[in-house]
Amino acid sequence: MSEQTGLRKVFVDANVLIAGADSRSGASHAVLVLAEIGLFQLATCRQVLDEAERNLRKKLPRALPNFALQMSLLPLHIVPVPSPDEVRRWAVIIEPKDAPILAAAVSARPDRLLTLNIRDFTPQVAAATGLIIQTPGEFIQEIRSMISAGLPPSISK
Repeated sequence: MSEQTGLRKVFVDANVLIAGADSRSGASHAVLVLAEIGLFQLATCRQVLDEAERNLRKKLPRALPNFALQMSLLPLHIVPVPSPDEVRRWAVIIEPKDAPILAAAVSARPDRLLTLNIRDFTPQVAAATGLIIQTPGEFIQEIRSMISAGLPPSISK
């Protein structure tokens, strides 16, 4: 998003990509559309992309074409795989399976980390990492508030 709003990079978890591919009306889909039109840069890691595709193939194969299309349209920033030391650092505050994703998100230095996994990505994790962690719905509500406060979104690179 523009410098006026302060949103430049948003890191997304696999569940956001899955929900965005499965529904054209939800907040996750809205996040993907806003990134596609350039209001902010979407960031993620290879593990997230692999997890999203694997789960779509297994549980929601009908959404695979939408996922493939979205991935082809998004100007996606793929964060390098975190080192084992980086993963271990965060494994003490989050489920081990989520530690690589958290490590990648921290290294991306995003303005927001979006996830539907509020069980593991807790306020305590946010405090420990310094990340602002939101659900897609909370994020979309924040954008609505910014717009209604008179900060029109502008496309910037």
